[in-house]
Amino acid sequence: MAITDTLIPAVDISDKQTVPVTLNGKNILICKANGEFYAVDNQCTHQRAELTGGRIRNCYLACPLHGVRFDLRTGQPLGELTRVPLKTYDVSLADNGNLQLELD
Repeated sequence: MAITDTLIPAVDISDKQTVPVTLNGKNILICKANGEFYAVDNQCTHQRAELTGGRIRNCYLACPLHGVRFDLRTGQPLGELTRVPLKTYDVSLADNGNLQLELD
């Protein structure tokens, strides 16, 4: 069953910014890239480093530890360090301007 949780106001996140949140015990990273919002697990699948503060270019997030890049749209990694994708979550905008995240 999917659970929808309301998060922070969308206006509080600027482009190329990452914001960590904890929902139902999950460490999740909210990202804004090219005006769109994305949500992924906040843990690199290479060496389990947090992705908070990783650089965003276009729709790719780079791990701050070793630079592994992940496509924010699909979670798919680029490069040779890992082939394990990040878990992604659906993000929507509520009527009140807050972001909503759907957990499964």
